[in-house]
Amino acid sequence: MTGAVGQNRFAPPRADVEDQPVEAGAMVSASRVARFLAILIDGLVPTLLAMFIVVAVALPIYDTYKQVNTPGIAPPTSLTRHLSTSWAWLAGFAMLGFFGWSASLVHRYGQTFGKRMMNIRVVRTDGSRVPFSRFILLRWLPLFVIGFFPLLNVVTALLDPLLIFRDSRQCLHDSIADTKVVTAESSVEATLDGDAKYAGTSLRTIDF
Repeated sequence: MTGAVGQNRFAPPRADVEDQPVEAGAMVSASRVARFLAILIDGLVPTLLAMFIVVAVALPIYDTYKQVNTPGIAPPTSLTRHLSTSWAWLAGFAMLGFFGWSASLVHRYGQTFGKRMMNIRVVRTDGSRVPFSRFILLRWLPLFVIGFFPLLNVVTALLDPLLIFRDSRQCLHDSIADTKVVTAESSVEATLDGDAKYAGTSLRTIDF
């Protein structure tokens, strides 16, 4: 009787809705929140350093302007100018160091500083490591160049992040470079020599 019911062609269709475990060794797409936070981190440090440089350079210039246009105000001392210039140079070197460090992370691990902080990584769509040249020339440069073209830059600036809502979670720059962003723990081998940060750990992922 049970067999007859199981083979009844008039029975309503049934679907297996149990959670399926992630296949061992499979890559896990990075969450949209993690990618957004990584972008914020990557932009925050250079922005703060740039603001610091502007302030350090502008202060003695403003003091000189006040001294010239307002009688009775003493001109800025040479020490003040020297300190402002030194702070500006120091911030400039810090910015170069930040970009250099991020470039080394991209080269070795396929991560910017922000992606490193958020434990996500850029890989090819086949799961292999992204060479540094592809990261720069295909993933970053095309949209950078498009940014100089009026109207077109507005369209791409809107289209690029909106495409992340596709099932593949690939932005426009990902499609151009044939890349995707996954969790770092699920893509340890997509680096120059593995990622020691995850050596000996279970490949667990956290989704936002």
